[in-house]
Amino acid sequence: MNDFKTQRFCAWSGLVGVLLFFSAFGFAQFIPPPGPSLTQDEVVAMYSGNTTGIRTGMLLMMISSMFISPWVAVISQQLRRMEGVSRLMTYTQLSSGSVGILFFNIPAVLFLITAFRPDRSPELTYLMNDASWIVTVMVWPPAFMQNLSIGVAILQDKSANPIFPRWLAFFQFWVCLLFVPGSFVPFFKIGPFSWNGLLSFWVAGTAFTLWFVVMLVMLLKAIKRQEQEAGI
Repeated sequence: MNDFKTQRFCAWSGLVGVLLFFSAFGFAQFIPPPGPSLTQDEVVAMYSGNTTGIRTGMLLMMISSMFISPWVAVISQQLRRMEGVSRLMTYTQLSSGSVGILFFNIPAVLFLITAFRPDRSPELTYLMNDASWIVTVMVWPPAFMQNLSIGVAILQDKSANPIFPRWLAFFQFWVCLLFVPGSFVPFFKIGPFSWNGLLSFWVAGTAFTLWFVVMLVMLLKAIKRQEQEAGI
């Protein structure tokens, strides 16, 4: 497999990871997400009534993370090609993206622990459910820094024919801002800032998905152009 085929594989793996990630919510019946306003009895009933589905879904969420790793790597590969761009942006994207992969795993493990013993003390199930959802929705800073570093790198590209168009940089910045409402999850149990709210979950989740789709298209174009320039 030559380098360009490997890069394409890495690019497409990101989409596979995202599809697995969201299918996990389907198996777990977490769409729409059960909100923090649920009572303790309702949360316990949710885990007791769909134990296998939650376990299966969270296993898929864990598996999704391994497809995100090549995705992060191929973004760094393309950033390295940019003329006049500090390698610091490449390394920042790589490190932030790598840390972000943990948050495909950590929430999944917390949900799995919660569903492992659905007959445990209701108070503990209630606590673990809170922890699982807060970690799922709130931990946005690695993704913010990943997108920010990509955007800065694009604006710093001094080549006559830039790897990525400048509008993609501003798209990165807008996505960054749409992640920020997740900060308010600990303060609200209902409304747009709760973990199942319009801003914290639906807008941020849509931005996250759209970012993957847009980046996939732009990465494939960049790889194709690189291949043409190499005369292959």
